[in-house]
Amino acid sequence: MGLASTLSSEEQAQLDIMIQLGFSILEMSRRINRSRCCVRNYVRDPMAHGSAKHTGRPRILTDRDERSV
Repeated sequence: MGLASTLSSEEQAQLDIMIQLGFSILEMSRRINRSRCCVRNYVRDPMAHGSAKHTGRPRILTDRDERSV
């Protein structure tokens, strides 16, 4: 499953204005034609939007340790 496209800077600016005006998440998502989930994630934490999440099991050995083995 691939990653969805991130919000453009124009869409982020529009959302910031709508947040200040007190729009609901449903209204915001309809106006910029994005999913409610996408808008909700941006509203929760705008600074983390678009950053990759580290998933999976953490590695036991570092790259340096692997090279020495």
